[in-house]
Amino acid sequence: MGFVASLLIVYGVAGVALGAAVAIAIARCLHHQRRSQVAAYARSPAAPPEAMREGFALLRGEVGAEDAAPGDAVIAVEIAPDAWRTRARAFSLRLPSGAAVRVEPVRGRLNLDTTFVPASRDGVPVYVSEVRPGDTIYIAGSVRREIDPSAAGKGYRDAAKAWVLRAPTYGNLSVSSETVIAHHARRARFHRAWALALGASLAALHLGLFRAFHASVLRDLGLAGGIGVDPAGGIGVGPAALALFFVGAAALAYRTLAELTSPWTELRVERPKAA
Repeated sequence: MGFVASLLIVYGVAGVALGAAVAIAIARCLHHQRRSQVAAYARSPAAPPEAMREGFALLRGEVGAEDAAPGDAVIAVEIAPDAWRTRARAFSLRLPSGAAVRVEPVRGRLNLDTTFVPASRDGVPVYVSEVRPGDTIYIAGSVRREIDPSAAGKGYRDAAKAWVLRAPTYGNLSVSSETVIAHHARRARFHRAWALALGASLAALHLGLFRAFHASVLRDLGLAGGIGVDPAGGIGVGPAALALFFVGAAALAYRTLAELTSPWTELRVERPKAA
């Protein structure tokens, strides 16, 4: 096989393409890990108040009823055939340690990643999900320490402060149920395993099957005078076919299994066409 074709297979297909698959698996693993790893200060009942930190965090706690009637939902999302309606108001979140965080959702920057229940509104089928006082939820956003206008401090330099959770600068405030968090944790493990497997395959191809070709290229460039490998000119048809088959099969298997094992179902909401 020619030298140019060998370069395309070794560095294009077995290098860039397989490396991109590894990068995608790592990115997805980190995404799901971020969505499932609760901040340390929100996990333990013994966490001291000073353990809380500003920044992005996933919190777990119980929705307080101070800002709403006991039966009123603090967040409600309703999906109808022709509309997506969201209602949200500020509420308090009580962490296992007893610390309170004030959650301030904003319409248009809120995701409710929970179970939607089929219902009916005036004979129209809809899907509804609500968060009510007393519910235990997971919520991800930006934690900030801010002045609390409802509490009295000791002066200008010692104003009372409270912890507030809002949507991050780039992104939405995301509310999840325990089931969804468990799904994210399983997806993180799935993509981590595939990242390791694809990374090991990438190393095996380039340190094993294509090692002589790499040494030949380096020698031609004058960078590997001491390696002692004869210039090969190109890779054989057999190794090339094996590399193409292996990379294609690995990428296809990863994508197919990722789709088949996904716990989420896509729901499309479309406006009805005018008659």
